[in-house]
Amino acid sequence: MIKSIIFDMDGTLLDSSYAMTNSVNHVRKSFGLPPIQKEYLEYHINRPQSDLSMKLYETKEYLPIQKERFAEHYLVHADQYIEPYDGVYELLRVLHAEGIILNIATNAPDIFAQNMLKGQEMLDFFSFVVGANSVENSKPSPDMLHHISKLSSIPLSETIFIGDSAKDEEAAKNADTEFLFATWGYGKSINKSKRFENVNELQKYLLLNI
Repeated sequence: MIKSIIFDMDGTLLDSSYAMTNSVNHVRKSFGLPPIQKEYLEYHINRPQSDLSMKLYETKEYLPIQKERFAEHYLVHADQYIEPYDGVYELLRVLHAEGIILNIATNAPDIFAQNMLKGQEMLDFFSFVVGANSVENSKPSPDMLHHISKLSSIPLSETIFIGDSAKDEEAAKNADTEFLFATWGYGKSINKSKRFENVNELQKYLLLNI
């Protein structure tokens, strides 16, 4: 029996790549760097072995000032550019009404996730929102999934993880939990099983299997 569903957020529930690109370009401009395109960001943020600080800011690691400027801009401006994918709100409403415990595992800091979900009036659907700052290792490590399992007291054998990238798929594999791939997102699946073309298709599958 499935008691819990863990969702990735960006590219799975919310289309936020334009908002992220806008804030990354705000930081890049302050360092005299030219803007990047949304497609460039979407490609690199979902690669399991991507050196993001170099790709986004041309530095070997994120500098504190880069993190600070991104956070200040993103928390203020992100809501203007974020949209939920078609059918997401209804999916969450239905699953919540069915008594399924819903959670978020995102490589974004949890303060960003909570702010974005609150802005879309979705935050109350979720029991736990776990960001990369809450665990030692971000996805594709299974740390977030294990942490949510511990917080919710629901074993991963009774959990489904839904995401849109190879990082999500690897995290589920490393945690030995079932994975469903959202093809409408930013990434690509490693395996071709249990792929869903849209949210309505995913909802039908879940209602038949929970």
